[in-house]
Amino acid sequence: MAEAFKCEVVTKRNYRMFERMQPRLKESNTFIAVGALHLVGEQGLLRLLEKRGFKVRPIY
Repeated sequence: MAEAFKCEVVTKRNYRMFERMQPRLKESNTFIAVGALHLVGEQGLLRLLEKRGFKVRPIY
């Protein structure tokens, strides 16, 4: 059940959010906020962005 929850709530949503943010990422000076759980892992938003050719780096 935990794996089904993770798949539905995190992984599938990561892909939906990633596709929806594409038009905004083409604009300059874009800020997008998401929950921390959506950032990590091979199917997290950071990895999806890197795979699409975006440079991902932390800002402190």
